[in-house]
This record gives sequence, structure tokens and C-alpha cells, in this order.
Amino acid sequence: MAAVPPRPGQFTLTSWLDPALEYFARQAEIPTADYASMAGGLGIGAGTSLLLDLFTKGLLNKGLNFAIGATVTSLGIWGKLTPTRLRKELIPWGLFNLLQVLDMKPSDALELRESVDKLVEGLKLGDTSKVAEALLRTPEELKQMLGALGAPVAPSFGEGAPPAPPAPPLARPTAGATVEAPPPPAPPAPPATPVVAPLYRATSDTYQPTAPPVAKRLFRETLG
Repeated sequence: MAAVPPRPGQFTLTSWLDPALEYFARQAEIPTADYASMAGGLGIGAGTSLLLDLFTKGLLNKGLNFAIGATVTSLGIWGKLTPTRLRKELIPWGLFNLLQVLDMKPSDALELRESVDKLVEGLKLGDTSKVAEALLRTPEELKQMLGALGAPVAPSFGEGAPPAPPAPPLARPTAGATVEAPPPPAPPAPPATPVVAPLYRATSDTYQPTAPPVAKRLFRETLG
């Protein structure tokens, strides 16, 4: 079914997809504008949810998905001045984001619980850094998510440094050679004993009085 171009002055989000999706719309027997509006709206919702997942987490992620989904869906349903085709684009977009609030995988439940606990703790302590950590992705988490999507990510400081060279192997003895253990260290020498001159006690054998003068000796011999 041939695509019907929007009337002049009508704002649309997906009219540029009509030529690419015309074949699939014709096979599904759905007007091309309706097919492109539905597929394009879901695509915009998925893109919005992906951006929210990259930069927010936990409670803030669920809250923004709900706010965007509720606003866009309400505009598509009750926006009386909104063109018909734009309504067809806004409704699937908003419903996709609303469904992300209900999509609660085990990892999402764990992340939501950690986010609430950190948020409450940060508010009690008045710690803005902990509050931001509870609601926003850290640079390391963002880097991991971008790496998982295949985007080039610069390595962290020291992460891409070359490994240290291995230590050289120990020399092995040749065949037939004996390995002798190093001699044990010599024991410390005992302290030197101070040498004291020996003391001699005067006895009859060792003590010899000085000889008398010559005059006295001659006098004694004369008296005899």
C-alpha cells in the first residue's frame, strides 16, 4: 500500500522511514504510515531506554522511564491538538518506556535494591557523592557497558602497561658437577681477657735484701 505523505505543517518523527519500510508494510497489508509509525515509535523508545541505561541506574532509571513513558503516552492519547500520525508514533514510544519499569530481571532487582540503600544512606549522612553513586553510572561502569557494546574504550591508568619482564632463571649445575653448600659463618670470637701483670708475694726464697755497704762488710769481717 503506497505511503501517504503527511500534510504540510504536520510534524512527524518517522516519515523518513516510509520508503525503507514500504515493502514490509505491503507484505503485512498495513498502511505504510501506520507500519512506520509503530516500528519507528518502538525504535525511539528503545533508543531512549538505552541512553537511560548508559547514564542512570536503579531508582533514577526506573523513575525516568516512568516519567518519559507516562508523558509521551498521555500526549499521544489525550493530546487533542497532536496530529494523528504523531499520536501513532508517541503511543508505542511511551508504552515501551513504561514497560521498562515493569521489566524487572534479577540483575535489575539487585541494582534497584542497592540504589535505594545507597540513596537512603547518602541522604542520612548528607554525602552527595554517595547519592550520585546511587543514581548515576560511575565512569568505570559506563566504560564496561560501552565495552560490552563494542565501542572502543581507552584503558585506565596502568591497565595497558606492558607486563614486567620475567626474572632470569637460576643457573643450573652442569652434568657431573657437585654443588657444595656455602660454609657456615664462623662463630663470633670471645671477648679478649685483659692481661694483668702477676702479683708476687715476697717470701724467704724470693726476697733478697740489698747488700750492705762495703765498709760495714769489712768491719764485720774484722771483728769476726
